[in-house]
Amino acid sequence: MKMRLLSLVCLAVFGGFVMAQNTGAQAAGGEIPIAAALKPAPAHWSTIEDFDARHDGCLTAIAADADLAYEDALIWKNDGGGRRAAHCVAMALFALGHKDEAAHRLEAMGADIGAGTPDMRADRYTESADFWLETGDATAAHRASAAALDLSPKHLGARLTRARAYAQMERWDYAEIDLTSALVYHPGNIKALRYRADARRRQGKLDEALADIEQAMRSDMSVESALVRGEIREAMRLAGAIKTP
Repeated sequence: MKMRLLSLVCLAVFGGFVMAQNTGAQAAGGEIPIAAALKPAPAHWSTIEDFDARHDGCLTAIAADADLAYEDALIWKNDGGGRRAAHCVAMALFALGHKDEAAHRLEAMGADIGAGTPDMRADRYTESADFWLETGDATAAHRASAAALDLSPKHLGARLTRARAYAQMERWDYAEIDLTSALVYHPGNIKALRYRADARRRQGKLDEALADIEQAMRSDMSVESALVRGEIREAMRLAGAIKTP
C-alpha cells in the first residue's frame, strides 16, 4: 500500500497529474478530500504504523494541494515527525518547483546513517538522483545513484537512474553496462530492456538493440517501446540492414 501511494505521488509530481483517491465520492466525480488526507497527528505516536499512515497521507495530499501539504509536513517535522516528515517536506518542495532544494534534502537523507535501513537510504538517494536529472545535473544524479548502489547493489531504481545519468552525459557504453547489470538482478525488466535497446542503438549495435526491444514488447506494447523500436528499425533501414520495397 505504501509503495503504491508513493508511486502515485511520483506520477503526480513528474507528470502533472491530479491524483485521485479510490473513494466513493471520487467515483461520483467529487474532489479529493484534502482535509481527510491531512488529519491531525494523534496526541501520542505509539507505533510505526501511526507514522507510516501519516506519511502516506502527507504524500497523498501533495497531489491535491502541494502548498498545504508542505505546511502540514513542516508542522509535523517540528512536532517530531522525523525522517518521514522530512521526506514529505522534500517531496512537496519538488512539487512546488523547488527541484534543487528537494534533491539536496533527499541526498542528505540518504547520507544520514540514522535515516533508516540501507535500503531506505538507497531509496532516498535514488529519489534525489531522479530530481537531479530533472534539473539537468547529470553529475549530481550520478553521484546520488552511485551512493545508492553502494548501499544496495541490487537496487533497480538506482541502477536505472544511474544509466539515465550516463545517457544525459552521452556515455552510452556506461549506460549499457549498468542496464545489463540491472537485467542480471531483474531479468526481463521492461524499462531496463527499453533503455538498453536505445543505448545500443546509439552505439550502432542495431541487431542487439532490436532483440532487446522485441523482448520488451512481448509483454509491453506501450507507446514508449513502440517509439524505440521505430527508431531502431529506421536506423537499420538507413544502414541498409532492412530493405524497403
